[in-house]
Amino acid sequence: MINGKSLIQRVCERVQQAQNIDHFCVATDDILIYNHVKKLGHDVVMTRYDQPSGTFRCAEVLDQFPMVTHVVNVQGDEPLIDPKLIDRMASYMISQNGLKIATLIHRIVEATDLSNPNVVKVTVNTKGEAMYFSRQAIPFVRDFPIDSWLDHGHYFKHVGMYAYTAKALKEIEKFSIHPYESMERLEQLTWLSNGMPIQCLETDIHSRGIDTEDDLKLVTQLITTAEKSLVK
Repeated sequence: MINGKSLIQRVCERVQQAQNIDHFCVATDDILIYNHVKKLGHDVVMTRYDQPSGTFRCAEVLDQFPMVTHVVNVQGDEPLIDPKLIDRMASYMISQNGLKIATLIHRIVEATDLSNPNVVKVTVNTKGEAMYFSRQAIPFVRDFPIDSWLDHGHYFKHVGMYAYTAKALKEIEKFSIHPYESMERLEQLTWLSNGMPIQCLETDIHSRGIDTEDDLKLVTQLITTAEKSLVK
């Protein structure tokens, strides 16, 4: 609960504000979440408990919606996700012929993010395609301490939202988990390792997910303060 509302309720309310999507549903393997979302009046689908990632969960749900051509995957721990980001991802995917996967990245401005394993870093090529994702700071700057690396180049963090074509999701289902994914606990490394490009769109809109207890405290404080201001 965050200031009187559940985490998943807040994410659903954000997603509902997006203009460029036709339908949304919650995918979960937890009966408590399923019943809670159902009570809130949102569409919810129960998935297998042994799915290795959220993307596989999306692919499973897709079987129930055979007419869907594109999917935007918003993680359930993003109560501050901006609906504009969802709209941008949806419209971009529809407009790009041949594109299979897109995601968002944000410029890192705090040196502490470089050494935080919960902040996933990404390097991109000249086309804006991801070259590698890591919980480590990449690229490495030789002969300088990490707290000065932002002075030597641009670093980007991954904003954990994906857009895929339905066809790409079905391809991903066939991949075996790559050792890089197992090591870093990052599902997108399996896609890259199988030659599937991931287009990265830079955004200046900051989104903060909840990965740790400290994240929960910070997000709760941000939401509580904002909602108190609205009441006044």
